[in-house]
Amino acid sequence: MMRKTVTTVLALTFCFTFFAGCEQETEPTQTGYEQYLGNIDYTAPVSAYVWEQVEGEDEGVCGIQYRTVTDFNGLTSQSEIPVCLYFYSSSAHGSQSLTAGVEDLAQTLVGQVLFIGIDGVHADEISTAYHVGGYPEFILINSDVRVSTFSGYDYDYWSIEDVSAWMSDNGYVPDLSMLER
Repeated sequence: MMRKTVTTVLALTFCFTFFAGCEQETEPTQTGYEQYLGNIDYTAPVSAYVWEQVEGEDEGVCGIQYRTVTDFNGLTSQSEIPVCLYFYSSSAHGSQSLTAGVEDLAQTLVGQVLFIGIDGVHADEISTAYHVGGYPEFILINSDVRVSTFSGYDYDYWSIEDVSAWMSDNGYVPDLSMLER
């Protein structure tokens, strides 16, 4: 009887150790804002501009990657990092050069603010929900609360430096040394 009990205990211990070990080999659960982001996709109408390792490059080679936003409401309501919504029109002249400037701004504010590019032409429901009056428009959100808005259409002339100054006025100072990386 004792031998049968020992065999059963050893078998149960093996099974528990085996299956527990398998669980540890799965990918870790994302708990931060990353849980609301998906795969890299440069054509998605709503993308997070994320500074991360570039796949296929040497270790330490990072750049802005476009990650799809899989849960917009979850991302804007989380409190880990403020979010800057960048509304643009993919059909507008000059939107690509402006977006390049926003990528630079996202790079210089990595860890302080997460930039979300929203193509208002293809994500009209989000533009409508935020009462976007024209493109481009930047809305700074912290824990689902609208903190400030920079509306490009309110100016005769403005540049990405004006948006950078607006971010600084809101307490987020860009680290320009990030552009040298």
